[in-house]
Amino acid sequence: MMANAETESCSTPQTQPERGKWLAASLLFTLASLILFIASLQYYWPGKWWGSASTLAWKGTALTLAKGRGYNIQGGLIIDGLAAPGAALASLSPQPFRAEDYPAIHWSASSDKSNTKVEFLWRTTENPNRFFARELEWMGNSLAPLHMAGDGNWRGQIMELALMVHKPLDTPLTIEAVEVEPPLGIVWCEWFGAEPWLGTSINFVGETIARQWLLPLPFIAAALGLALFGYAALVWRKILASNLRMVWALFFLAWFTLDMRWQLDLWHKLGLTQQRYAGKSWEDKHLAAEDGPLFNLMQQVRAKLPSTQSRVFLFADAEYIRGRGTYHLYPFNVLNGRNLLPAKQFKSGDFIVILGKDEVEFDAAHHLLKWGAGQQLHADLLLLAENNVLLRVR
Repeated sequence: MMANAETESCSTPQTQPERGKWLAASLLFTLASLILFIASLQYYWPGKWWGSASTLAWKGTALTLAKGRGYNIQGGLIIDGLAAPGAALASLSPQPFRAEDYPAIHWSASSDKSNTKVEFLWRTTENPNRFFARELEWMGNSLAPLHMAGDGNWRGQIMELALMVHKPLDTPLTIEAVEVEPPLGIVWCEWFGAEPWLGTSINFVGETIARQWLLPLPFIAAALGLALFGYAALVWRKILASNLRMVWALFFLAWFTLDMRWQLDLWHKLGLTQQRYAGKSWEDKHLAAEDGPLFNLMQQVRAKLPSTQSRVFLFADAEYIRGRGTYHLYPFNVLNGRNLLPAKQFKSGDFIVILGKDEVEFDAAHHLLKWGAGQQLHADLLLLAENNVLLRVR
């Protein structure tokens, strides 16, 4: 019994200092992060970040389609057609709000193709007869947030918000919502906002976003440096004892904070993947992917090809389209390229797939394919889908 008592009395003093080190490290890191956070907010938005403004949000169904063709569904407003001379306009007239309180706007809009030019338009009560405009950038298949703090026209009372969609509109554009963000909302979105799959490395989060504020990595690094400086000052003043474990504890807390942000992003991406592919067949998974329309077209092409021994030539301007189109046609003998080969290199029975090349002409009446400087070839049309064709050389 006495031996046990002695053991307990010896272990307790060792355990308590260990807990104290972790508590001190946590408090130091938290305090350093808070100081840096407030200083950064004051630097980027002097005197504005502490206001009481909250995020303003409207669903896509609240927008009015003034130009173009579209319809409302539960998920928002879908624009599937443009009016002359090739544009669509969806607008919203909210209760006027102060532009200075909201330095960012985010249109939650997406399309299967990101080649459409999209502009954000707004009007103010001070200048109601004029629309101001800023072009929006694509982030994958979604529109990236737009920071307005440096725009001289983003001032006064905002009375109307609008989205202008220009040609080409190859696939429908869905507007799910629109949000205007105060400074704290911007920080939250940039640090903890969900990101879609962008085709970039999973080891990096938020590297493709046009940011108004600090990236998490340099912020955490600066907070760690400030915490280490604070710890050194406390050791110098003999308030805390020098201990290498405290230094490692601070490094661990910084790493853990960044890793948790990364894990949350991966968890979100897992949900997106499950939503898109779970429970679907092999073919339905391909149709649900980003290149689903191309896969569907290549399936139609495959149905027209007699055997895998046939020579198939695939031509398209975009390298991505050529590569994915060729992949979807395997195991057929496929050769792809940007420009059509000279006519003499084609043989009777060859198949030619042409995807969206406007400079190529096919005369269906005379079964004649024309391209380049006087190049022509007799061929039969097997498949026509929009601006894409499958031909068989005579």
